[in-house]
Amino acid sequence: MDLLLVEDSATDRMVMQRRIQHAFPADQVLIVGEGFEFNEILRRENIDVVITDYWLGWGDGLSVLQRVRKRWPRCKVIFLTGNGGEEVVAEAFKYGLFYYMLKPDGFENLVTVIQTALETKRHEDHCAMLTSMVNAMAEGIHGIDAAGKITTWNASSERIYGYRGSEIIGEQAEVLVPANLRVETRRLYARALRGEVIAPFETTRLRSDGARLALLLSIAPVRMDGREISGIVIVTREAGEARVAPHDPKAVDRAAAR
Repeated sequence: MDLLLVEDSATDRMVMQRRIQHAFPADQVLIVGEGFEFNEILRRENIDVVITDYWLGWGDGLSVLQRVRKRWPRCKVIFLTGNGGEEVVAEAFKYGLFYYMLKPDGFENLVTVIQTALETKRHEDHCAMLTSMVNAMAEGIHGIDAAGKITTWNASSERIYGYRGSEIIGEQAEVLVPANLRVETRRLYARALRGEVIAPFETTRLRSDGARLALLLSIAPVRMDGREISGIVIVTREAGEARVAPHDPKAVDRAAAR
């Protein structure tokens, strides 16, 4: 991964550079002491972690933070500085500061804080990659927690059910289920929460506009760290005529029976 050190003090820069390069030999460490060098760095495709002083001869850490987060929104920025009061720190956290340390004591904790920042960034990158993959799938995929609330919602779910993620996440999943199927649906969810994988089955669900949908669903448990079940995931495929008019229940029954 790529780390950037922004420090105008040659002495402090040398101390931090030595510690960082010794602790992270496999990562690229870029060093900036002047404003024009920082402007050049901003042209790069990506930086994962930035360590910066607050008071710089050509600017300040808050400006560095804002420009970094605008260029690389998931970049983790660490302040290691001998200056900056509570108001400065509070303002910095509003702009997404990851961590704040004071010199000289902060030198001792620098490597640990960078390691935490790198691990956090790797986790977020991994989650972003998984989200992109899930959103690229033709099947609708949504998660439900143990309380029955929708926790995740991919792009195909939006297309199939008509709800935007911002509208449906946090709502009870039963909003998607016709009243006559809710008891059986609860039983299926309970089986999945006990660890059972429910094979694909045809059923009827509700779209945001009230239309009934003939769909093929499968349900599986979701395990935290591969162990504890935290919820379930539902994969939705369109079965036959996906949309059936809400005023024609017989057509719904025929579509669901196929």
